[in-house]
Amino acid sequence: MKIKKYIVKDMNEALKLIRKDLGPDAVIISNYRLPRKGFFDFFSPRLMEVTAALDEKGQVINSGPRKMINEGSDSTRRLLDELKVFDSGGIRREKGGECADLFIYHNQGKISRDKEKPQDHFDIILKNKGNSIINREIDQHWKKILTNLEIQESIVESLVNGLGYDIESNDRINLQSEAYIAYFKNKITKLLEPAYKPLPQHKICTFVGPGGVGKTLTMAKLATHFKLYENKSVALISAFENGHHIGQLETLKYYGSLVNSPVERASSPEELAESVNRHHDKDLILVDTAGINSKNTGMMLRLSKTLHSLGCKQDIYLVLSSTTKSSDLLRIPAEFRKIGYTKLIFTKLDETETCGSLLNVVCRMGVPVSFVAYGQNVPDDIAAVNPKKLAGLLLGGVDRYVEQDFQAIRS
Repeated sequence: MKIKKYIVKDMNEALKLIRKDLGPDAVIISNYRLPRKGFFDFFSPRLMEVTAALDEKGQVINSGPRKMINEGSDSTRRLLDELKVFDSGGIRREKGGECADLFIYHNQGKISRDKEKPQDHFDIILKNKGNSIINREIDQHWKKILTNLEIQESIVESLVNGLGYDIESNDRINLQSEAYIAYFKNKITKLLEPAYKPLPQHKICTFVGPGGVGKTLTMAKLATHFKLYENKSVALISAFENGHHIGQLETLKYYGSLVNSPVERASSPEELAESVNRHHDKDLILVDTAGINSKNTGMMLRLSKTLHSLGCKQDIYLVLSSTTKSSDLLRIPAEFRKIGYTKLIFTKLDETETCGSLLNVVCRMGVPVSFVAYGQNVPDDIAAVNPKKLAGLLLGGVDRYVEQDFQAIRS
């Protein structure tokens, strides 16, 4: 007996290789999907190992449909276990039998019948109970993937709803089909679009958020980018009430000196207003603030007073770290609502494997993500995003989907 294993993308590829190497009399004795190496491998074709055998002495190998199906994948076994069909005489055939034969015919095209067309029979099965079983398997498969992305359960349900019926039948059984990625990217984009309604553009841009999320470095990246690549005049203001944030001020001074942008420190609401007035001729005025605990009511009130002391309209960016646990990423934006932020920036995307929390925050707060930051390099490791790009980022990772595409700080 001659036995050979094949590592292939799908069964069609395996059958071609088996017929070429072993001939038409070879039979498949086992097949299974190889395990994935990493989480994001869910979005690339999953290989399978197929083992075929040929008895070179001409003996018949027991390769009945039941045997072949039992050696198949879990999802295939569950499908055949639940399907029940009637033979041409009206007699019920339970769990396997004719259904198994038809399933093998559908996948291999080798079984023939004298009194009926198996393909037509199989199509009828799929359109009835088989369709509901397959759709249920598909839903569970993708619910697990989306949940692993840390997307909220209610959002996962809305994304998966109607999935089995919106994908073409030819693509539905192949769970690694690109049609699924396109489907989810489109649905996520539509979920995000309401938050990206046009907003007024203001020259004063203030950055607020918890401590340690990277507000100062993010502001330095944006200031450097707009000065170097868009030739905008930029002023930087460090609005800290005490001297405990000297490091942030020195960071701004360093990058300000590189691009010849003025840097000032404002230790009170009055000084902040004066600094802003001094630079009214600049294209952009970027204001850095101290990181605060959103649970501290006193700190929140002082920050609100400082920002409103300007007496003019401004874009307030809430800066959040994507490494913050999911529950806090919903709580913190809600607590910062009283500050009146209008846009979001997520940092440290290079330090996390999942970005589903971004979708949760946008859907909950109705506020757009304007920029994402993913490294320490200034000004390179930051990018502007729109609904389509953010959907791609959620599904595919930073390196694949994020582009250096700046329109303006308000885009």
